[in-house]
Amino acid sequence: MSVDNALFVFVDESGNFDFSALGTRHFVMSAVAATAPLESASILHNLRYRLLTEGHDVSEFHATEDRQHVRARVFESFNSVTNVVSHVLYVDKREVSSQVRTDSKLHLRFGRAMIRHVIDAFEGREFEAVVVVFDQALTQKKQGAFRLAMKPELKQLSKPFHIYFHRMVTDMNGQIADYIAWSKFVSLERGEQRPWKAVVAALNPSEMDLSHLEE
Repeated sequence: MSVDNALFVFVDESGNFDFSALGTRHFVMSAVAATAPLESASILHNLRYRLLTEGHDVSEFHATEDRQHVRARVFESFNSVTNVVSHVLYVDKREVSSQVRTDSKLHLRFGRAMIRHVIDAFEGREFEAVVVVFDQALTQKKQGAFRLAMKPELKQLSKPFHIYFHRMVTDMNGQIADYIAWSKFVSLERGEQRPWKAVVAALNPSEMDLSHLEE
């Protein structure tokens, strides 16, 4: 099967699953859906190679660790990304029902909502298979349970599908998802709006507040 005939969805998160006073106040999940993942990935590959020729030691892009000048170049490169659909889900963890306050339950609620959005966004589009790549936020045991719980959602597509858990730094599309999630997170957590405004201007992601999640 050709890559061009598949829908690829890369999902990353920002914030943590700690609901104590030491945890983050917000949790964010982002998705980048691409029917031409090689094209969108090539834009960040090109940027990385240019940065290397300029003397910047960049092995991958990770928003929380990148220096400010690298972040600025990444956001600028997003203006050339035209063939992806992106979506953001977020929640103030203080508003989350006590029944959902575990890593696996919160991740599943977000994952289900994200896949439903992707299904709606690509309804009627022609592709032969769906590949969903989540960040490695869960243990391997919990990943298995997550796969089983997600199957009913993906079966709605009536197409072959695969769910994987990879580190987002292994794929440039995953790194786009990383930047989107981080940008929304810092806008909510710290009131830092410039990164999110840059993402909105370039990629125009849809977004949804998932407050008051229930069991």
